Amino acid sequence: MIRVALLPGDGIGAEVMRGPAELLEATKSQVPIEVTGTWPVGSTGYVECGDLLPRRTLAACEDADAVLLGAVGDHPGVDLGGQRSEAALLDLRAHFDLRISIRHVWRGEGQPLTFVRNLLGGAYGPRDTHIESDGISPASDLIVLEPRRIEEVANIACDFAARHPGTVIISADKANLWATGRLWRSIASDVATRRGVTILHRLIDRCAFELAQRDLPNAVIMTEGIFGDILSDLAAGRSGSIALCSSASVHPGAPACGRCVGIFEPVHGTAPHLVGTHRANPVGAYLALAALAEWFQETAVFGRAVKLAVDGAMHEGPWTGDFAAVPAEEATTEAVAARINRRCLEILETGVVA
Repeated sequence: MIRVALLPGDGIGAEVMRGPAELLEATKSQVPIEVTGTWPVGSTGYVECGDLLPRRTLAACEDADAVLLGAVGDHPGVDLGGQRSEAALLDLRAHFDLRISIRHVWRGEGQPLTFVRNLLGGAYGPRDTHIESDGISPASDLIVLEPRRIEEVANIACDFAARHPGTVIISADKANLWATGRLWRSIASDVATRRGVTILHRLIDRCAFELAQRDLPNAVIMTEGIFGDILSDLAAGRSGSIALCSSASVHPGAPACGRCVGIFEPVHGTAPHLVGTHRANPVGAYLALAALAEWFQETAVFGRAVKLAVDGAMHEGPWTGDFAAVPAEEATTEAVAARINRRCLEILETGVVA
C-alpha cells in the first residue's frame, strides 16, 4: 500500500486538487493508495498554525511514501509579515533531500517531453550562496555544481530513455560561457559513453529556440536547475498551457528521511487571480497524480489510466478557458475534473491498461 500525504496548499491548490482527491477516494478499493490529510502548508499553514511548515504536516510527510501538493505561494488576503511561503517547499525538499526534479510536459500523443534537472545545488544552492543587496551593495548568486550530482542527473535521464525506446536525450548547458556548463557537458559525455547511449548537446539558448520554433520532441532534456525551470515552462506554453506540466522532486534511491521519496505537483503555482473563479485548469494536478502513481510499481497501471483519461479530456473536452475556443464554451474546473474522473473509472473498469 502506497501512502500519500495530500497538501492542497495555497491559491488554486485546493481547487485543482479536489478532483484528484475525489478520484483517489472513488478508486480506493481498486488502487493500493492510502491518502492522509489534507495537511496545511505555506500560506494556509501560516493561517491555520502560525507556521509555514507545521510540525504535524512535516510528520505526515515523513510517514508517507510521497506527497501530492497543490501549490505553495501567495494566497489572497494572507499577509506573511515579510516571510515567503515558498520557503515551506524549499524546506521540504531539503528535509527529504529531494535533489532531482523530473518534469513532464504533455505533448498530445505518446510520451511527454521530460526534463531532468538538479534541485539542491547549482542555482538552487543553500541560502548562504545567495547574497541580498541593500539597494547600494551588489547582490550575488553563487552557482556551484558537483560532478557527482551532474552524473546523477545524467544517469536518471539515461534510465528514462532506456524505459522509453525512441526517446532522444538532449543535454542543455552554457558551455561557451560558464565553467559549470563545461563541467556539465564533460560529465554528460562521460556518462553517455559509459552507458552506451547518444546524448545530443545543445547550448541553452539554442535549445530554447528549438523548443519555441519546432514541434516538441520525443525527448528527455537534462539540464541545470534554473535552465530546466525556464525551458519546461516554455515547453508547456508550446503545448498550450502552463497547466500541462507536472513536477516531481525526488530523492534517488532509498528515502533519506522517513518514508517519503518525492513531492509531486503541478507547476502552475497558486494563481491568486483565479481563486474562487472556477476557471483554473486541473489537468496539471492530474498529471502530477499520474507521475506519482507511475513512480511506484504497485500503482503504475493506475498512473497510466489517469494519463489516458487526461488525453481523452484534452482531445474531446470540456475545456477550461485556456483551451476553450470561445468564452461560451468554457467549462469550470469542476466540470473538467468530473470528466477526467469518469473517463478514468471507465478505463479501470474495462481494463484497457495493463
